[in-house]
Amino acid sequence: MVLMSSALINKKLAAQRVLLAQDWSSWGDISLKSATTLFEVWGLPTVSLPVQLLAAHTGWSKQAPAVSLTSWLEATLQDWSDFSWRGICLGYLGSKALIDLWQAYLSHQAGFVILDPAMADQGHLYHGLPPDYVTKFQELLPWADVLTPNVTEAQLLTGRSLNDDQSLQLALQELSGQMRGQQVVITSVRTADQIGCAYLEGQQLVKVMQPYYPRHLFGSGDLFTALLSLLLLANFQFAPAIRQAAYLTAQAVRQTAKSALDVELTAIIAPLLRLRGDSDE
Repeated sequence: MVLMSSALINKKLAAQRVLLAQDWSSWGDISLKSATTLFEVWGLPTVSLPVQLLAAHTGWSKQAPAVSLTSWLEATLQDWSDFSWRGICLGYLGSKALIDLWQAYLSHQAGFVILDPAMADQGHLYHGLPPDYVTKFQELLPWADVLTPNVTEAQLLTGRSLNDDQSLQLALQELSGQMRGQQVVITSVRTADQIGCAYLEGQQLVKVMQPYYPRHLFGSGDLFTALLSLLLLANFQFAPAIRQAAYLTAQAVRQTAKSALDVELTAIIAPLLRLRGDSDE
């Protein structure tokens, strides 16, 4: 009987797993916590890698204690330097030093990479991010196969004001031209009574819209990206994956308790399991 080293076992397992790398908030149910839950429900194996530890995400408290994991992440990614993942889903980073770490790591990865800019919303950068964070973040785009900015993030990344279909189309074209995989979805696209996302089929603009519910919940963008990532890595085609992710995100928002600050997953677990069952047939 030949015994395999733990390093070899881990390397072989990595090829079957998705690396989820985002912030972890003890108080709040978004980011890495919600993404890990969804992948576990589907049954797609993951490795969860926190990039920052937060006592609470900034939607709950802008002064909550936080721990930088830069040194630990540098050692971890070095230890995993020869791993080839099934996919990598990268969310909130929060520092230019982490962008440098991930740029170096992704440059040696051939697997599917989904990148959520997770740096701004409602016209403003997130609390604590420096003004040049956007420029630094753009260095990650050449390693991404899928990019999911919201409208604010897309505006910052392109320098364009997105106020009509033409500007959306131009922003999508510009961003896709900077990427390895060229698949971009801009989220939080609004009309008077609808909200949704936009992407390109060929060079044609396509919008997927859902009824707008006038409330602000933290984590809806995280949820959309997690669902889209899950479905793409479960071998759904791009357009059907976007439609399903948009629909499930809208259902989660609509059915989240009125007292909640974060979007809740409970209402979409059963539909997600049905979707998985249908995909297996």
